[in-house]
Amino acid sequence: MSETKNCANIPWSTTEEWGQVYLSIKRIDDLYEQKLVNVYKTADQIRQRFEEISGSIEKLCSDTCVYCEDICCIRANIWFDFKDLLYIFFGLNQFPASQIIKNSSGNRKRACCHFSGKGCMLSRLERPFICTWYFCPEQKEYLACHHQKTKQAIDQNLMEIKFLRNKMEEEFIRIPCSNL
Repeated sequence: MSETKNCANIPWSTTEEWGQVYLSIKRIDDLYEQKLVNVYKTADQIRQRFEEISGSIEKLCSDTCVYCEDICCIRANIWFDFKDLLYIFFGLNQFPASQIIKNSSGNRKRACCHFSGKGCMLSRLERPFICTWYFCPEQKEYLACHHQKTKQAIDQNLMEIKFLRNKMEEEFIRIPCSNL
């Protein structure tokens, strides 16, 4: 990965920093695996909630994003936060290859490195939470007008995911500190 330029607010934006984050999480997992059972369980619960709403959100995006003139994958600066990394590591047993950067492609504006002409190349389970949590005004209106029950189910799952992400982070941080 090349150095990310103009991304002072994006954490772990260099190859070295990214590697250190991975090694730190892996080291804690190696040292305290037995004490991380609740972290693994919570990450799995998050994965299950994502799976429950993934199809509905993909349908929403296919119905709305194709008409969008202000694509969030281009407009927004998106990155993996610490909770995203914990979830992906403990819930999916993997780790992203790099922090998200913005790439230029031809005449197209700078966009998330995972954005393609067909949408995001990452599965819903592998994306930063903000990519699932954020709904533009048009999507909110579309759901409110046409799919109220779907909106309620998505909202409920997103609230549960937010709660579980906080719980998972607290459990993870508490483990090494409890051994001091």
